[in-house]
Amino acid sequence: MNPLTVAHFERWLEAYGRASAQNDPAASAALFAENAEYYETPFADPLVGREAIYQYWRLGALNLTEKESAYEILTVQARRGLARWRAAFTVVGTGQRIALDCVFLVEFDEAGACRVFREWWHRREFKAAQAGPRPAQE
Repeated sequence: MNPLTVAHFERWLEAYGRASAQNDPAASAALFAENAEYYETPFADPLVGREAIYQYWRLGALNLTEKESAYEILTVQARRGLARWRAAFTVVGTGQRIALDCVFLVEFDEAGACRVFREWWHRREFKAAQAGPRPAQE
């Protein structure tokens, strides 16, 4: 794959959102290269490798429900894509609704799998009784 296309990045983001909404850690992990690096925040050490990414998403599938997301592709350049990602979910057990507003920087390998994933996000929490926002569709 050389260079990344908007269509490929869009398909990847759609698959990422679908895997999250369906609580499917295997589908999530399959989007990443075997030796991928996943940075949940800019200063955290990355998760390294597909198995570590699978375990991270598996825990999310156990602890989060009612997941929704929307994205906007900001740019695609060489093998990198930049997107705004908005998500909302409910924490199992507490019923707390959380909204995220994120930026994803995704770098792809030659085969079209994500090899480096970086995200920056802001979080807004709502009381369990509040419905919280739903991500606006672009």
